[in-house]
Amino acid sequence: MFGKEFFNFVFIGAGSTSFTLRLVSDILHEDDFILSGELRLVDIDPIALDDSYEAVKKMVETSGRDFKVTKHIDFMETLAGCDFLFFTFVTGSYPSWKKDIDICTKHGILQSVGDTIGPGGIIRTLRNVPVVYNIAKAMEKISPDAWIINYSNPEGALCLAISKYTNIKTFGLCHGTPDTVRSLAENVYKVSPDKLLYSAAGINHLTWITKLEIDGENVYPKLRKLLDETGYGKQEPISAQLYDIFGLYPAPGDRHVGEFFPYYLKKDVLAEQNYKWGNADFNMLDEWRNSSLGNIKKLKEGMIGFKEFGTSGETATHFMRALSTGKVTLEMANVINKGYIDNLSQDIIVEVPVFVDSFGLHPQKIGALPDAIAAKCDILGREYNLAVRAAVECDRTLALQAIMLDPLCANCKYPDKLLDELIMAYIDLLPAEWKKKI
Repeated sequence: MFGKEFFNFVFIGAGSTSFTLRLVSDILHEDDFILSGELRLVDIDPIALDDSYEAVKKMVETSGRDFKVTKHIDFMETLAGCDFLFFTFVTGSYPSWKKDIDICTKHGILQSVGDTIGPGGIIRTLRNVPVVYNIAKAMEKISPDAWIINYSNPEGALCLAISKYTNIKTFGLCHGTPDTVRSLAENVYKVSPDKLLYSAAGINHLTWITKLEIDGENVYPKLRKLLDETGYGKQEPISAQLYDIFGLYPAPGDRHVGEFFPYYLKKDVLAEQNYKWGNADFNMLDEWRNSSLGNIKKLKEGMIGFKEFGTSGETATHFMRALSTGKVTLEMANVINKGYIDNLSQDIIVEVPVFVDSFGLHPQKIGALPDAIAAKCDILGREYNLAVRAAVECDRTLALQAIMLDPLCANCKYPDKLLDELIMAYIDLLPAEWKKKI
């Protein structure tokens, strides 16, 4: 891939309102190393696919770049010559998210997001892993040198499935940790984000900042006082309390990190503490989604173009630049632990800083995390291992083991009944083997 200037990009879940247009815009802005290419859009929803296709075509036209845009229902049509394939899908689409939350709420489990941890994260694993597995196995035969860049959730579980069960090169990206550090820089330390250097490690949506420096000075000891002085600790009270308890500041904010600790997501606690994030707020999610749909409409109708859309702040193009030019970048990514975090199991998925160059990804050795944090991350990583195995093997027992290990399921009276109801809700979307298990 080194020295390449023409790229074929494939988007699985191209109807995504969150990622497709943002990632395409980022690609079109990289006019120094991506000179031309093809954007292959894939989605099983023909209406969403048509909307994205028309919007992407308008974006390309207004950019003046030399890119071909194609649309496909069948992903197999897109794999030949693929360089980078993006996962931005969810099996069952957006309505499945609401269904997950409704079923879990009925069983006494509240989830502020429900896409990574909790039974919502587990059922997403069972739905999404077979899709990524089948596509990656096809890529082994058709485009074995391509990279998968994963943006779908559960981020860690899907990256684990691809890395463990296929030979395709992959990494998973999440803007959560960089966004948290950027917010700390601007709102707590009152400096430009590029001045605050950091390191972090853990599990996706529960990473822990291990280093904070400004101009070579360790500014971590100032954090507690500054959280109080700026009022930021009251804006993110769960993260601030977890920092007090565990000794490192977590990312990416209360909406995600609170889910990993069941004590915060109880009805009486939410009422007493008035936390901002309770059960998933679909009024807010609908607003985000409608805003994205509005941008698609504006692009299609020529109300905005490439310039007005701008860039996303996602880091995928940083990785692509490093892989194709050798210009080294340092980013956060999800990879299987191979000694990068000393006191975590060596076969679980972790999120750590990685250097990237033309030879690939080089995850950085973090050393040991504090014991309590390591214990938390390790059991979560093992839960993902069980859930991924359950998805690949269509094994209810493994799925139930994952449910029983999940912290949020402590709030459920009958986890086995919850699991069965979630599986039955999606029995027609799961591999046929599941019909024999329930």
